Amino acid sequence: MALKADLRHFLDEEGKLLALTEQAKTVFKFLSKIVSSVSERISKRIEQPIVDIDLVAVNLKCNTRAEQINCEGDIEAKCINLSLIEWHCDSCEAAGTISHWQGSLWDKQQHTIH
Repeated sequence: MALKADLRHFLDEEGKLLALTEQAKTVFKFLSKIVSSVSERISKRIEQPIVDIDLVAVNLKCNTRAEQINCEGDIEAKCINLSLIEWHCDSCEAAGTISHWQGSLWDKQQHTIH
């Protein structure tokens, strides 16, 4: 089953991290690392489109999303549309999406002010 995460569920109205349980902190750390890695890659990309870029090899192991997971696979991710990041493990069936990440503290895109 895919993990569908809305980054806003971990944040307060000001975009700061809520007081979370240890398990939720582990999941958030996992998701925010994916957001940082993918958005940084988008920011470095010169040509369009900014969506559906090549997979980003996130410096993250599958087992970092929860203590009881034994998989040693690597996480890969990409932005599949303007507001959705899709990730998966290269070894097991773990996968998911992250929405509402743009504009968060973990969004590394370079924004242009007009």
